[in-house]
Amino acid sequence: MCHRLGFHALLTTLVLVIGTGTTSSAWGENAATAERPTQNKIDLIVDGQSTYAIVVAADAPLPVKFAAEELQKYLQQISGSRLPITSDASRSPAICVGEYGLPDNEKGALRAALKDRGEDGYAMQTAGTRIILAGNSPRATLYSVYHFLEKHLGCGWCIPGDDTVPKKTTVRLAAFDDAVGPPAYKMRKIVLFPYGSTSGRGHFMKSHNLPHTDWMAKNRFNWAHAGTNGPNNWEKNKSREVLVPEVEKRGLLLEVGGHALNTYLPVVRYGKTHPEYFAMKADGTRANTASRGNWICICLSHPDVSREMAKNICDWVDENPEVDSVDLWHDDQTVDDYCRCPKCTQVSEGSAKTEAQAKVAYANSYVRFTNRVAVLVAKRHPKVSVNALMYKQTLNCPADAPPLADNVLVGVALYPRWIQKRMRPLETSPQAIDANLRKQFPAWQKLSKHFYIYEYYTLTYRENFWSYASMIRDDMRYFRRCGVDGISSDQHVAGKWYDLNMYAYARLAWNPDLELEEIVADFCDHYYGEASKPMQAYWNLLEEGLRESWQSDAPIDWRDKQRTALIHKVLSSVKDPIAKRRILATAVKHKLKLGK
Repeated sequence: MCHRLGFHALLTTLVLVIGTGTTSSAWGENAATAERPTQNKIDLIVDGQSTYAIVVAADAPLPVKFAAEELQKYLQQISGSRLPITSDASRSPAICVGEYGLPDNEKGALRAALKDRGEDGYAMQTAGTRIILAGNSPRATLYSVYHFLEKHLGCGWCIPGDDTVPKKTTVRLAAFDDAVGPPAYKMRKIVLFPYGSTSGRGHFMKSHNLPHTDWMAKNRFNWAHAGTNGPNNWEKNKSREVLVPEVEKRGLLLEVGGHALNTYLPVVRYGKTHPEYFAMKADGTRANTASRGNWICICLSHPDVSREMAKNICDWVDENPEVDSVDLWHDDQTVDDYCRCPKCTQVSEGSAKTEAQAKVAYANSYVRFTNRVAVLVAKRHPKVSVNALMYKQTLNCPADAPPLADNVLVGVALYPRWIQKRMRPLETSPQAIDANLRKQFPAWQKLSKHFYIYEYYTLTYRENFWSYASMIRDDMRYFRRCGVDGISSDQHVAGKWYDLNMYAYARLAWNPDLELEEIVADFCDHYYGEASKPMQAYWNLLEEGLRESWQSDAPIDWRDKQRTALIHKVLSSVKDPIAKRRILATAVKHKLKLGK
């Protein structure tokens, strides 16, 4: 379906697993056993000096070379020692990034450990003095480096742009043999939005979009989704020069568009000459003027619209061959914005057309339109998928909707879940919106070869839902039981990154069996350092309030007094200025009134 889905450049021939254990961690690795040279301790860096080199093939794929560079960078930040990067396979002692330079017996053991781990599976091993970091794809090899730095050297990737990098002049490691994967969800992503410089929103490429892309790779996401939402935003932000290199060197798949129908059928180009291409309004006129900016609905049933749309998409992909999926999402203005022409809203003969019936008929038209576009796109770009989002007007699945084409990636937006009085686990929530969503996403799933859930794990700032990792945990387990392939989350408001929610989302997208206590402890250990224990108590207070609210309709008790007292106490004792800054940032984000 996508350009990079077949990446197995490092490891293509896999043999039987020699043996696995059951030791688990926040990423669900298993300790593998194999016949290999071992030693109890590895002196990687001693008193700021190292005899090690980083070995990587000269012709290694870009993400593998980047993995070596990232390893070199963070080891130097930790210890002051800059390990050389070399393609000399005889170099010893060495950290091998990928299987290049390994003797046959170690290659065999590595491949055995990686068997059945999936494209994103990876391993971290020692063999004598050698350290081996490799994966089943270039992207997975990068994951192995980040996980090694996190697990064995204490680095943390908790919040975009605010890495934790400990300082130590000596790094002594015990022998290890870990294999990780496959992840529970094949697709794991967040939306880069607001995107770049957009009218009235400021410039977010440097402050948000690029740091979020970096964070995604460090937290084992595998898709980057540029939510450009309108004509020329991709080009205006010089995305091929600015964003694409950052995506490609991390081996991420790339989706572009968001609400993009007006991108590929812009009203400024077609409005005057082809008003019939655009939605018929309730009064019978066409919405073919540019006064509403990007939010222009189109006539899905007009035969020329799908052909013109597909042609323009294909022409754009010709100019942007790095793209793996193109969005075909409709207007994002209001739930009542859709084409009301007789063909787009056709109901059974003799039926009275209610508003609800018209919307279901429109959803059917959207499916058929998407299929027509997808078939045409596949003829010119067979490896590019078309992304359809079932959202607002198209959320409710028509009983007679046809299956989506094989090259359509179908998402169901759990909208507007986040405006409800409570954020409850979807599987058990009695709220009306949640109950309807439980019906709709399995119905769409049955019609889709490639399917994902589109969540809103950062939008509840409007209701001051400070933390709901408990709900995310329950939802991830529910979606997995339902056979969902992928998971995505909106990232709507710049500056409103929800720390524990997104950290939990990343971990649970890989391993839904993790317990919340593990995730909270892992986050706080890496982010707050010496203040980890009291900050675990802080976040657990929030989660207790959330879970308590599932049993009552009373206002949520977020334990404001207890949390305020706890923050005052920890700030009076913490020494590390970085930890103190992060604690204060958490309190400010949660609108605690600390006083002087």
